[in-house]
Amino acid sequence: MKSSALHAFLLAACLLSTVSAQTLLEKKFSATAESEALLDLTASAPGTSWRERGAEAAVATIYVDGRYHQDVILFAGAQDFIYQLMLGRVAPGEHSLRIDFNRKQSAAKATGVQIREAKITTIGREHPEFQAIARAPILYARPDTIGKFSDVPLMAYYEFARDDNRFSYTVIFSNEDGGTQTTALMARWGRTTDIEWVLGTRAGIGGKASSIFQGADHKDTQFAGKLEADHPLMFTATVNNNFSDQGLSEMRFAPRPLAFDATVASREEMMDRHPWTYRVMADEMIREGKIIEERKPGPQINDLRNYVYFDINSAQVGAALSVAVKLKGDPVWRTSDWGIANYKIDRSGIFRTTALLPKRARLEDIERVAVRCDVAGNPKTKAEVSRIANANCDLRAVNKIFVLGDDYQPGASLKLSFQPVKMRFGEMIEIYENATKR
Repeated sequence: MKSSALHAFLLAACLLSTVSAQTLLEKKFSATAESEALLDLTASAPGTSWRERGAEAAVATIYVDGRYHQDVILFAGAQDFIYQLMLGRVAPGEHSLRIDFNRKQSAAKATGVQIREAKITTIGREHPEFQAIARAPILYARPDTIGKFSDVPLMAYYEFARDDNRFSYTVIFSNEDGGTQTTALMARWGRTTDIEWVLGTRAGIGGKASSIFQGADHKDTQFAGKLEADHPLMFTATVNNNFSDQGLSEMRFAPRPLAFDATVASREEMMDRHPWTYRVMADEMIREGKIIEERKPGPQINDLRNYVYFDINSAQVGAALSVAVKLKGDPVWRTSDWGIANYKIDRSGIFRTTALLPKRARLEDIERVAVRCDVAGNPKTKAEVSRIANANCDLRAVNKIFVLGDDYQPGASLKLSFQPVKMRFGEMIEIYENATKR
Protein backbone atom coordinates (compact mmCIF):
# COMPACT_ATOMS: atom_id res chain seq x y z
CA MET A 1 0.00 0.00 0.00
CA LYS A 2 1.26 3.49 -0.85
CA SER A 3 2.26 5.58 2.15
CA SER A 4 -0.25 8.37 1.32
CA ALA A 5 -3.16 5.92 1.18
CA LEU A 6 -2.11 4.33 4.46
CA HIS A 7 -1.90 7.70 6.21
CA ALA A 8 -5.27 8.73 4.78
CA PHE A 9 -6.84 5.52 6.10
CA LEU A 10 -5.31 6.03 9.56
CA LEU A 11 -6.41 9.67 9.63
CA ALA A 12 -9.99 8.69 8.79
CA ALA A 13 -9.94 6.03 11.49
CA CYS A 14 -8.62 8.52 14.03
CA LEU A 15 -11.30 11.10 13.12
CA LEU A 16 -14.00 8.49 13.66
CA SER A 17 -12.49 7.45 16.97
CA THR A 18 -12.40 11.00 18.36
CA VAL A 19 -16.16 10.81 18.79
CA SER A 20 -15.70 8.07 21.38
CA ALA A 21 -12.35 9.21 22.82
CA GLN A 22 -11.58 10.79 26.18
CA THR A 23 -8.25 12.48 26.82
CA LEU A 24 -6.48 10.94 29.80
CA LEU A 25 -3.12 12.70 29.74
CA GLU A 26 -1.29 15.46 27.93
CA LYS A 27 2.42 15.93 28.49
CA LYS A 28 5.34 17.82 27.01
CA PHE A 29 8.82 16.37 26.56
CA SER A 30 11.97 17.53 24.84
CA ALA A 31 14.96 16.09 23.01
CA THR A 32 18.37 17.75 22.84
CA ALA A 33 19.26 15.88 19.65
CA GLU A 34 17.64 13.54 17.14
CA SER A 35 16.48 10.65 19.32
CA GLU A 36 14.26 7.65 19.76
CA ALA A 37 11.56 8.33 22.36
CA LEU A 38 10.46 5.61 24.77
CA LEU A 39 7.46 5.44 27.07
CA ASP A 40 6.95 3.43 30.25
CA LEU A 41 3.19 3.68 30.71
CA THR A 42 1.91 2.56 34.11
CA ALA A 43 -1.83 2.10 33.68
CA SER A 44 -4.84 0.02 34.69
CA ALA A 45 -8.37 -0.53 33.41
CA PRO A 46 -10.86 -0.97 36.28
CA GLY A 47 -13.56 -3.57 35.71
CA THR A 48 -11.70 -5.41 32.94
CA SER A 49 -10.29 -8.92 32.84
CA TRP A 50 -8.56 -10.73 29.97
CA ARG A 51 -10.46 -13.85 31.10
CA GLU A 52 -13.99 -12.42 30.79
CA ARG A 53 -15.88 -12.02 27.54
CA GLY A 54 -17.13 -8.48 27.10
CA ALA A 55 -14.70 -7.15 29.70
CA GLU A 56 -11.39 -8.18 28.12
CA ALA A 57 -9.52 -4.89 28.09
CA ALA A 58 -9.60 -1.15 27.65
CA VAL A 59 -7.63 0.45 24.83
CA ALA A 60 -5.52 3.58 25.12
CA THR A 61 -4.58 5.51 21.98
CA ILE A 62 -1.30 7.42 21.86
CA TYR A 63 -0.60 10.55 19.85
CA VAL A 64 2.83 12.15 19.41
CA ASP A 65 2.87 15.77 18.31
CA GLY A 66 -0.83 15.48 17.53
CA ARG A 67 -0.45 12.50 15.20
CA TYR A 68 -1.73 9.00 15.83
CA HIS A 69 1.12 6.72 16.83
CA GLN A 70 -0.25 3.50 18.33
CA ASP A 71 -2.87 1.75 20.40
CA VAL A 72 -2.20 -0.02 23.69
CA ILE A 73 -4.45 -2.92 24.66
CA LEU A 74 -4.37 -3.02 28.47
CA PHE A 75 -4.33 -6.80 28.78
CA ALA A 76 -3.25 -6.68 32.44
CA GLY A 77 -6.71 -5.48 33.37
CA ALA A 78 -7.47 -3.77 36.66
CA GLN A 79 -3.97 -4.04 38.07
CA ASP A 80 -1.29 -1.42 37.54
CA PHE A 81 1.10 -2.61 34.85
CA ILE A 82 4.04 -1.03 33.06
CA TYR A 83 3.58 -1.15 29.28
CA GLN A 84 6.99 -0.58 27.64
CA LEU A 85 6.53 1.23 24.34
CA MET A 86 8.34 3.08 21.57
CA LEU A 87 7.22 6.56 20.54
CA GLY A 88 9.39 6.73 17.44
CA ARG A 89 11.98 9.18 16.12
CA VAL A 90 11.86 12.75 17.38
CA ALA A 91 13.79 15.81 16.25
CA PRO A 92 15.59 18.20 18.61
CA GLY A 93 13.15 20.42 20.46
CA GLU A 94 9.87 20.19 22.34
CA HIS A 95 7.25 17.53 21.67
CA SER A 96 3.84 16.54 22.96
CA LEU A 97 2.32 13.27 24.13
CA ARG A 98 -1.43 12.72 24.37
CA ILE A 99 -3.15 9.58 25.57
CA ASP A 100 -6.86 8.98 24.98
CA PHE A 101 -9.25 6.34 26.28
CA ASN A 102 -10.45 4.69 23.07
CA ARG A 103 -14.04 3.72 23.83
CA LYS A 104 -14.64 2.44 20.30
CA GLN A 105 -11.97 -0.26 20.52
CA SER A 106 -12.39 -1.07 24.22
CA ALA A 107 -14.45 -3.96 25.57
CA ALA A 108 -18.10 -3.21 26.29
CA LYS A 109 -17.63 -3.35 30.06
CA ALA A 110 -14.50 -1.18 30.08
CA THR A 111 -15.34 2.11 31.80
CA GLY A 112 -12.04 3.90 31.55
CA VAL A 113 -8.28 3.89 32.00
CA GLN A 114 -6.29 5.06 34.99
CA ILE A 115 -2.76 6.29 34.29
CA ARG A 116 -0.39 6.24 37.25
CA GLU A 117 2.72 7.35 35.40
CA ALA A 118 3.89 8.13 31.88
CA LYS A 119 7.68 8.16 31.98
CA ILE A 120 9.29 9.35 28.75
CA THR A 121 12.98 8.92 27.98
CA THR A 122 14.91 9.77 24.85
CA ILE A 123 18.02 8.02 23.57
CA GLY A 124 20.33 9.59 21.01
CA ARG A 125 22.60 7.96 18.48
CA GLU A 126 25.38 7.61 21.01
CA HIS A 127 23.22 5.38 23.23
CA PRO A 128 24.21 1.66 23.06
CA GLU A 129 20.62 0.63 22.29
CA PHE A 130 19.84 3.33 19.76
CA GLN A 131 20.27 1.16 16.67
CA ALA A 132 18.31 -1.73 18.17
CA ILE A 133 15.39 0.54 19.05
CA ALA A 134 15.59 2.67 15.90
CA ARG A 135 15.27 -0.33 13.57
CA ALA A 136 12.55 -2.17 15.52
CA PRO A 137 9.36 -2.84 13.54
CA ILE A 138 6.04 -1.15 14.19
CA LEU A 139 3.37 -3.83 13.94
CA TYR A 140 -0.12 -3.38 12.48
CA ALA A 141 -2.89 -5.53 13.93
CA ARG A 142 -4.37 -8.39 11.96
CA PRO A 143 -7.77 -6.93 10.96
CA ASP A 144 -9.76 -9.98 12.08
CA THR A 145 -8.39 -9.63 15.62
CA ILE A 146 -9.54 -6.04 16.12
CA GLY A 147 -12.34 -5.95 18.66
CA LYS A 148 -11.82 -9.62 19.53
CA PHE A 149 -8.87 -9.25 21.93
CA SER A 150 -7.16 -12.22 20.37
CA ASP A 151 -3.56 -12.84 19.32
CA VAL A 152 -2.32 -9.53 20.74
CA PRO A 153 1.39 -8.68 20.99
CA LEU A 154 2.39 -8.96 24.64
CA MET A 155 6.06 -8.04 24.34
CA ALA A 156 8.99 -7.99 21.94
CA TYR A 157 12.69 -8.74 22.10
CA TYR A 158 15.71 -8.27 19.90
CA GLU A 159 18.94 -10.19 19.33
CA PHE A 160 22.16 -8.79 17.92
CA ALA A 161 24.70 -10.78 15.90
CA ARG A 162 27.99 -8.91 15.85
CA ASP A 163 29.53 -11.01 13.07
CA ASP A 164 27.16 -9.57 10.46
CA ASN A 165 25.84 -6.51 12.32
CA ARG A 166 22.33 -7.94 12.28
CA PHE A 167 19.39 -7.15 14.56
CA SER A 168 16.58 -9.71 14.77
CA TYR A 169 13.17 -8.93 16.26
CA THR A 170 10.69 -11.35 17.78
CA VAL A 171 7.18 -10.77 19.18
CA ILE A 172 5.36 -12.86 21.79
CA PHE A 173 1.65 -12.99 20.94
CA SER A 174 -1.00 -14.05 23.45
CA ASN A 175 -2.06 -16.96 21.18
CA GLU A 176 -2.50 -17.90 17.53
CA ASP A 177 -5.94 -18.43 16.01
CA GLY A 178 -4.64 -20.80 13.34
CA GLY A 179 -1.76 -23.13 12.65
CA THR A 180 -0.71 -25.74 15.20
CA GLN A 181 -3.38 -27.55 17.25
CA THR A 182 -3.48 -26.47 20.88
CA THR A 183 -2.47 -29.86 22.30
CA ALA A 184 0.39 -29.96 19.81
CA LEU A 185 1.46 -26.47 20.91
CA MET A 186 1.88 -27.77 24.45
CA ALA A 187 3.73 -30.89 23.26
CA ARG A 188 6.02 -29.27 20.69
CA TRP A 189 6.46 -25.78 22.16
CA GLY A 190 5.46 -26.02 25.82
CA ARG A 191 3.10 -23.03 25.66
CA THR A 192 0.02 -21.60 23.95
CA THR A 193 1.51 -18.17 23.34
CA ASP A 194 2.86 -17.65 19.85
CA ILE A 195 6.51 -16.57 19.68
CA GLU A 196 7.23 -15.37 16.16
CA TRP A 197 10.37 -14.01 14.56
CA VAL A 198 9.26 -10.91 12.68
CA LEU A 199 12.22 -9.40 10.89
CA GLY A 200 15.99 -9.27 10.67
CA THR A 201 17.81 -6.08 9.68
CA ARG A 202 21.45 -5.68 8.72
CA ALA A 203 23.01 -2.27 8.31
CA GLY A 204 25.31 -2.01 5.31
CA ILE A 205 27.71 0.59 3.98
CA GLY A 206 26.53 4.11 4.72
CA GLY A 207 24.01 2.84 7.25
CA LYS A 208 21.52 1.66 4.61
CA ALA A 209 19.63 -1.34 5.96
CA SER A 210 18.57 -4.55 4.28
CA SER A 211 15.78 -6.49 5.96
CA ILE A 212 14.31 -9.97 5.68
CA PHE A 213 10.97 -10.79 7.31
CA GLN A 214 8.92 -13.93 7.98
CA GLY A 215 6.27 -14.01 5.28
CA ALA A 216 3.26 -16.30 4.90
CA ASP A 217 4.06 -20.01 5.24
CA HIS A 218 7.18 -19.01 7.23
CA LYS A 219 9.02 -17.92 4.07
CA ASP A 220 11.97 -15.55 4.38
CA THR A 221 10.97 -12.51 2.31
CA GLN A 222 12.88 -9.40 1.30
CA PHE A 223 11.37 -6.32 2.93
CA ALA A 224 10.14 -3.79 0.35
CA GLY A 225 7.64 -1.88 2.46
CA LYS A 226 7.55 1.54 4.05
CA LEU A 227 9.72 2.88 6.84
CA GLU A 228 8.84 5.37 9.54
CA ALA A 229 12.26 6.90 10.15
CA ASP A 230 14.15 3.57 10.32
CA HIS A 231 11.22 1.55 11.71
CA PRO A 232 9.87 -1.01 9.21
CA LEU A 233 6.05 -0.98 9.05
CA MET A 234 4.94 -4.60 9.33
CA PHE A 235 1.47 -6.15 9.09
CA THR A 236 0.34 -9.32 10.86
CA ALA A 237 -1.17 -11.09 7.88
CA THR A 238 -2.06 -14.72 8.67
CA VAL A 239 -4.00 -16.57 11.37
CA ASN A 240 -0.73 -18.11 12.59
CA ASN A 241 0.85 -14.64 12.85
CA ASN A 242 3.14 -14.49 9.86
CA PHE A 243 3.76 -11.10 8.32
CA SER A 244 3.59 -8.88 5.27
CA ASP A 245 5.17 -5.53 4.40
CA GLN A 246 1.90 -4.43 2.77
CA GLY A 247 -1.56 -4.16 4.28
CA LEU A 248 -4.35 -2.12 5.79
CA SER A 249 -5.29 -1.96 9.46
CA GLU A 250 -6.75 0.68 11.76
CA MET A 251 -4.66 -0.33 14.79
CA ARG A 252 -0.96 -0.66 15.28
CA PHE A 253 1.40 -1.47 18.14
CA ALA A 254 4.93 -0.40 19.01
CA PRO A 255 6.23 -2.50 21.91
CA ARG A 256 9.75 -1.65 22.99
CA PRO A 257 11.99 -4.64 22.20
CA LEU A 258 14.13 -5.90 25.09
CA ALA A 259 17.61 -7.37 24.64
CA PHE A 260 17.81 -11.17 24.68
CA ASP A 261 20.27 -13.88 23.62
CA ALA A 262 18.39 -16.93 22.33
CA THR A 263 21.65 -18.80 21.65
CA VAL A 264 22.04 -19.55 25.36
CA ALA A 265 18.40 -19.97 26.41
CA SER A 266 15.09 -21.09 25.00
CA ARG A 267 12.82 -18.40 23.61
CA GLU A 268 10.39 -19.27 26.39
CA GLU A 269 12.96 -18.05 28.90
CA MET A 270 11.76 -14.56 27.98
CA MET A 271 8.35 -15.56 29.32
CA ASP A 272 9.97 -16.86 32.52
CA ARG A 273 11.63 -13.48 33.01
CA HIS A 274 8.22 -11.86 32.57
CA PRO A 275 5.97 -14.42 34.30
CA TRP A 276 2.82 -12.33 33.87
CA THR A 277 2.78 -13.68 30.31
CA TYR A 278 1.68 -17.06 31.67
CA ARG A 279 -1.37 -15.52 33.32
CA VAL A 280 -2.39 -13.74 30.11
CA MET A 281 -1.82 -17.00 28.20
CA ALA A 282 -4.08 -18.92 30.61
CA ASP A 283 -6.77 -16.25 30.70
CA GLU A 284 -7.08 -16.23 26.91
CA MET A 285 -7.42 -20.02 26.84
CA ILE A 286 -10.17 -19.85 29.49
CA ARG A 287 -12.05 -17.02 27.77
CA GLU A 288 -11.99 -18.77 24.40
CA GLY A 289 -13.37 -22.00 25.87
CA LYS A 290 -10.19 -23.94 25.16
CA ILE A 291 -9.84 -25.43 28.66
CA ILE A 292 -11.63 -28.75 29.28
CA GLU A 293 -11.38 -31.58 31.80
CA GLU A 294 -11.26 -34.37 29.23
CA ARG A 295 -7.83 -35.46 28.04
CA LYS A 296 -7.84 -35.64 24.25
CA PRO A 297 -5.79 -34.19 21.40
CA GLY A 298 -7.24 -31.26 19.52
CA PRO A 299 -8.02 -27.55 19.84
CA GLN A 300 -8.78 -27.76 23.57
CA ILE A 301 -6.44 -28.59 26.44
CA ASN A 302 -6.53 -29.20 30.15
CA ASP A 303 -5.89 -26.65 32.88
CA LEU A 304 -2.40 -25.25 32.26
CA ARG A 305 -1.59 -25.97 35.91
CA ASN A 306 -1.93 -29.72 35.25
CA TYR A 307 1.21 -29.79 33.10
CA VAL A 308 4.88 -30.32 33.92
CA TYR A 309 7.09 -27.98 31.89
CA PHE A 310 10.54 -29.02 30.62
CA ASP A 311 13.33 -26.82 29.26
CA ILE A 312 15.83 -29.01 27.39
CA ASN A 313 18.93 -28.59 25.26
CA SER A 314 19.33 -31.43 22.78
CA ALA A 315 20.47 -32.05 19.20
CA GLN A 316 18.45 -34.55 17.17
CA VAL A 317 20.04 -36.27 14.15
CA GLY A 318 17.35 -38.10 12.20
CA ALA A 319 15.58 -38.56 15.51
CA ALA A 320 12.81 -37.11 17.70
CA LEU A 321 12.70 -36.68 21.47
CA SER A 322 9.94 -37.02 24.06
CA VAL A 323 9.69 -36.86 27.85
CA ALA A 324 7.77 -39.10 30.26
CA VAL A 325 6.75 -38.53 33.89
CA LYS A 326 5.68 -41.01 36.57
CA LEU A 327 3.94 -39.87 39.74
CA LYS A 328 4.36 -41.47 43.15
CA GLY A 329 1.91 -44.30 43.69
CA ASP A 330 0.85 -44.29 40.04
CA PRO A 331 2.06 -47.05 37.70
CA VAL A 332 1.30 -44.99 34.57
CA TRP A 333 3.95 -42.98 32.70
CA ARG A 334 2.59 -39.74 31.17
CA THR A 335 4.37 -38.76 27.94
CA SER A 336 4.84 -35.40 26.29
CA ASP A 337 4.08 -36.77 22.83
CA TRP A 338 0.83 -38.60 23.71
CA GLY A 339 2.14 -41.45 21.55
CA ILE A 340 1.66 -39.23 18.46
CA ALA A 341 4.69 -39.07 16.16
CA ASN A 342 4.39 -35.41 15.15
CA TYR A 343 4.09 -34.34 18.80
CA LYS A 344 7.72 -35.37 19.35
CA ILE A 345 10.55 -32.81 19.24
CA ASP A 346 12.53 -33.30 16.03
CA ARG A 347 14.30 -29.92 16.04
CA SER A 348 17.61 -29.23 17.76
CA GLY A 349 18.55 -26.52 20.21
CA ILE A 350 17.05 -25.30 23.47
CA PHE A 351 13.32 -25.92 23.56
CA ARG A 352 10.26 -26.51 25.73
CA THR A 353 7.80 -29.35 26.01
CA THR A 354 5.21 -30.43 28.56
CA ALA A 355 3.63 -33.59 29.96
CA LEU A 356 0.00 -33.59 31.08
CA LEU A 357 -0.81 -35.11 34.48
CA PRO A 358 -4.22 -36.37 35.63
CA LYS A 359 -4.41 -33.73 38.40
CA ARG A 360 -2.90 -30.45 39.54
CA ALA A 361 0.83 -30.74 38.97
CA ARG A 362 3.12 -30.55 42.03
CA LEU A 363 6.85 -31.18 41.93
CA GLU A 364 6.74 -33.20 45.15
CA ASP A 365 4.41 -35.74 43.49
CA ILE A 366 6.91 -36.54 40.73
CA GLU A 367 8.74 -39.81 41.27
CA ARG A 368 10.61 -40.35 38.01
CA VAL A 369 11.33 -38.54 34.74
CA ALA A 370 12.70 -40.14 31.58
CA VAL A 371 13.68 -38.98 28.10
CA ARG A 372 13.20 -41.16 25.02
CA CYS A 373 14.81 -40.99 21.58
CA ASP A 374 12.92 -42.28 18.52
CA VAL A 375 13.44 -42.26 14.79
CA ALA A 376 11.92 -39.18 13.17
CA GLY A 377 9.13 -39.75 10.71
CA ASN A 378 7.94 -43.15 9.56
CA PRO A 379 10.63 -44.87 7.48
CA LYS A 380 9.23 -47.68 5.30
CA THR A 381 11.36 -48.18 2.21
CA LYS A 382 14.76 -49.87 2.25
CA ALA A 383 16.44 -46.55 1.50
CA GLU A 384 14.59 -44.80 4.31
CA VAL A 385 15.43 -47.54 6.80
CA SER A 386 19.10 -47.48 5.77
CA ARG A 387 19.32 -43.80 6.64
CA ILE A 388 18.29 -44.26 10.27
CA ALA A 389 21.41 -46.20 11.33
CA ASN A 390 22.98 -43.06 12.84
CA ALA A 391 19.81 -41.51 14.25
CA ASN A 392 20.45 -40.18 17.76
CA CYS A 393 19.53 -37.60 20.37
CA ASP A 394 22.42 -35.70 21.94
CA LEU A 395 20.89 -34.69 25.26
CA ARG A 396 23.11 -31.85 26.44
CA ALA A 397 21.19 -30.32 29.33
CA VAL A 398 17.93 -30.36 31.22
CA ASN A 399 17.72 -26.73 32.28
CA LYS A 400 14.38 -26.62 34.09
CA ILE A 401 11.52 -28.80 35.21
CA PHE A 402 8.72 -26.75 36.74
CA VAL A 403 4.96 -26.43 37.19
CA LEU A 404 2.61 -23.45 37.44
CA GLY A 405 1.22 -22.33 40.78
CA ASP A 406 -2.37 -21.46 41.61
CA ASP A 407 -1.72 -18.00 40.15
CA TYR A 408 -0.44 -19.52 36.88
CA GLN A 409 3.08 -18.30 37.65
CA PRO A 410 6.09 -20.60 37.08
CA GLY A 411 7.42 -22.10 40.30
CA ALA A 412 10.90 -23.20 41.30
CA SER A 413 12.61 -25.84 39.18
CA LEU A 414 12.94 -29.45 40.27
CA LYS A 415 16.44 -30.08 41.58
CA LEU A 416 18.28 -32.76 39.63
CA SER A 417 21.80 -33.86 38.84
CA PHE A 418 22.25 -34.51 35.13
CA GLN A 419 25.19 -35.47 32.93
CA PRO A 420 25.02 -35.02 29.13
CA VAL A 421 24.35 -38.25 27.26
CA LYS A 422 23.90 -39.34 23.65
CA MET A 423 21.06 -41.79 23.00
CA ARG A 424 20.56 -43.93 19.94
CA PHE A 425 17.07 -44.30 18.50
CA GLY A 426 14.85 -46.60 20.55
CA GLU A 427 16.68 -45.80 23.78
CA MET A 428 15.36 -44.11 26.90
CA ILE A 429 17.14 -42.85 30.01
CA GLU A 430 15.99 -41.66 33.40
CA ILE A 431 17.00 -38.12 34.25
CA TYR A 432 15.34 -37.96 37.68
CA GLU A 433 14.34 -40.38 40.41
CA ASN A 434 12.95 -39.27 43.76
CA ALA A 435 14.44 -41.39 46.51
CA THR A 436 11.46 -40.76 48.81
CA LYS A 437 8.66 -42.79 47.22
CA ARG A 438 5.25 -43.30 48.75
